[in-house]
Amino acid sequence: MEQTMAISPLVMDISARFQEPDWLRQRRQEAWQTYTGMEAPRLEKTDLSRRSWEISSLTNTEKSISVSTQKVLSKLQGQPVVYIQDGQVVSTFVPDSLTRAGVLLSDLHSAVVEHGDLVKQYLNSVVSSEESKWAALNAAVWVNGVFLYVPDGVQVDSTIHYIYEFTGNAAGGAPHSLLVAGVGSHISFVEVLLAGDNLQFGKVHSDVLEVVAHSGAHVTVSCLTQYRKGPTHFTVRRARVDKDASMDWVFGDVGDGFTVGLLESDLQGDGARSTLHGFGLGFGRQHLDFTASMLHRGRYSESDIVMHGALRGRAYSLYRTSTHIFKHAVGAGSEQADRMVMLEPHARADAIPMLLIDENDVQRCGHAASVGRLDEEQVYYLESRGISRREATRMIVWGHIAPVVEAMPSAPVQELANELIDRELA
Repeated sequence: MEQTMAISPLVMDISARFQEPDWLRQRRQEAWQTYTGMEAPRLEKTDLSRRSWEISSLTNTEKSISVSTQKVLSKLQGQPVVYIQDGQVVSTFVPDSLTRAGVLLSDLHSAVVEHGDLVKQYLNSVVSSEESKWAALNAAVWVNGVFLYVPDGVQVDSTIHYIYEFTGNAAGGAPHSLLVAGVGSHISFVEVLLAGDNLQFGKVHSDVLEVVAHSGAHVTVSCLTQYRKGPTHFTVRRARVDKDASMDWVFGDVGDGFTVGLLESDLQGDGARSTLHGFGLGFGRQHLDFTASMLHRGRYSESDIVMHGALRGRAYSLYRTSTHIFKHAVGAGSEQADRMVMLEPHARADAIPMLLIDENDVQRCGHAASVGRLDEEQVYYLESRGISRREATRMIVWGHIAPVVEAMPSAPVQELANELIDRELA
């Protein structure tokens, strides 16, 4: 009786609506109890005491596709893609070539029904519901996301796209995605998260992406996000990287929302490697607390982090780059580099590089961070050649972030990133 009393009606509604199996219903209940039992988190330089934790059931039935989404989808004809709006599947396309190769691609709710054993094995194996309040919330109330499974030895030549759009009709949201790359497989995956205007204030958006890269797998995940003002956004993206596997992240955010994000690779296997190249363009009253993290547990594991940020208006960004080399991770190596540019007087930024080294025998480990105003000498040089200050600013910013955008393995998503960035730099 006490256990039933502790369960949220929202959790019960989600389980009943999707007719979920007992094991998933039980996991949701346990996660909800974990969530309600956790105190509100405290973060250095980010005040969460006044942020609401309210999340409601997604009930949007009017699927009005944004212009940006329509442009991307029109250029993805014939390519594998899953498009979800406010938790509801709008369209899915899986080429026959992927099906014949044994690749599984669907929304997560469909995967629970059709491939329950696989989902049960891997769901929350990388992002535990006990690690943070927002991870517990997501594990309890997630509604849809993407599921991708690539069998051992399969090389997927096409880039797989996942587009999630949340609109002003949605009262928060909690998508959860799960990617599993089999032994020796190769995949390239692009996630696009777009937000509409007039999002509700006082709500929570919590999204989670789990990646499992088995031994020898090569995985590239590119994320382009647009966290807009309104709800509080909590996001966790983490990969477990096994022996001799590689995990390459490309991350970009253009938004004005209040966001707390973690992007992390857990290098568990010997010879595992990971790179992270990212940029953030903040405007308005954006608050972005973003942590890029590499955990070295395997011997001779390697990682590199390169982050760029540009800020306008009264935006504030805090970039934490963290490398933890655990004891017995002999021969591990890592480098970090952060560069943040404030384009206007009221914009603020902090860069906090962290090296945690528990092993004496490491091959390399270093960091570099810079935070400052736009270099007036660079601006003057361009202005002296007849270029306006606005265009000079745009050129300087693009000089930093263009390599990250060009690293996204999707031409339509690169074009979308270009449009979002140019719109804010105009």
